[in-house]
Amino acid sequence: MGLPPIGAFLQKVLLFVTAFAVVGAEPSYGSDTFCLNIAGMERCQNSSNIKLSRLQGKHDGKAQEVVTQEGRVLKLQTVSEKPLIIEIPEFLTGEECDHFIQTAQREGLEDSVTTQNSGKQNDGFTLMDKDKDRKLSVDEMRVTIETGMDIYPDEEDIMKMFADTGLDKDGDDKISAEELKDFSPGDMKRYFYKFLQEQPEKHSRFSKQVWLFPDNSKDTVFEKIQDRVSRTVDLPIELIKMSDFQVVTYGVKGHYNAHYDSSEVNKKVPCCTRQRTLQCRICRYMTVLFYLSDVEGGGETAFPLAGNDSIDMLRVQEEQLMNLYRKCDSYLRVTPAKGKAIIWYNHKVDPDSGWLGAMDRHTFHGGCPVTVGTKWIANFWIKTTDDKLEDLHRMIKFSKPNNSMNHRDEL
Repeated sequence: MGLPPIGAFLQKVLLFVTAFAVVGAEPSYGSDTFCLNIAGMERCQNSSNIKLSRLQGKHDGKAQEVVTQEGRVLKLQTVSEKPLIIEIPEFLTGEECDHFIQTAQREGLEDSVTTQNSGKQNDGFTLMDKDKDRKLSVDEMRVTIETGMDIYPDEEDIMKMFADTGLDKDGDDKISAEELKDFSPGDMKRYFYKFLQEQPEKHSRFSKQVWLFPDNSKDTVFEKIQDRVSRTVDLPIELIKMSDFQVVTYGVKGHYNAHYDSSEVNKKVPCCTRQRTLQCRICRYMTVLFYLSDVEGGGETAFPLAGNDSIDMLRVQEEQLMNLYRKCDSYLRVTPAKGKAIIWYNHKVDPDSGWLGAMDRHTFHGGCPVTVGTKWIANFWIKTTDDKLEDLHRMIKFSKPNNSMNHRDEL
């Protein structure tokens, strides 16, 4: 979203779609002119000419290159075209990785939670009676628990639940409406919350995390990384600073089942912001994932739908492709390496607005279980809403001097 330094200009043209693309000759600036910064350079344009940038994957196996503000050369390697995934070894130095781990430990890590499909947020369950026989088989009960509580029990766990609760009165391994009548959703939740205390790895996510906020940070290392991200993905520093940064650690069995980082565009439901947290949807244009440590065993980032010609979520459910804890053998898996970054775009760019477009369903991904050692990562979610002008005004407000955005009224 801007012009790079003159010395790197030709390289930038070859590597990236220029985000502040000028249509035609000289633009005529008006009241909707916005001035934003990349790499210390300001560029002013009309809102209609401002577009979200998108890295272009190289399909010939050759690495693209970006020069950091310190003069280091980063090599950008395309590891997938569907979805587009860019891998950058040594994006962070070892010292920078250690700095983020130490900062997270100092801030205090807490058990990770998910924002969707949590049983705590729902009053009941949708019974997944797929064959419409008014009975829940073991497999149908498993899917009911997965979708209603974000817990992933095995077949043996469901059979034990039938026995422990006395639900299966006639012993046919199916639960009828009559058998379920005296077992409320509350009873089900209480059983499985106790189950989760005994087997926390059966939750979709088993890790610890802490949030760091770029807009409020005075950390010089953090500021340097924000600038590096801005230069690499060609987006304004104002947008980078208004995004979310999360440090996560996984021990043995730690994992995150496959999920999406963002949600489908829905004009009836606004994007969440730090002020608007209810009745909204998650909107994250792109994900930059940093590996802060090597991992002795496991811990790969898996993309179960990478390369698929079509997306069949029914098959995903039936084959339990999201359950990476149970089986993590996806075609595409990225191996952790300290300092490495991977980048993907959760959304395409809308051709009309140049802003947040349709979600890329191929970005379904998750973390394979750690088998030996400890895994540390950081998620940098670059956020926009689907209201371009609102975002631009917020970015300009953020960029004004003496505006630290302490009230967190940004994205």
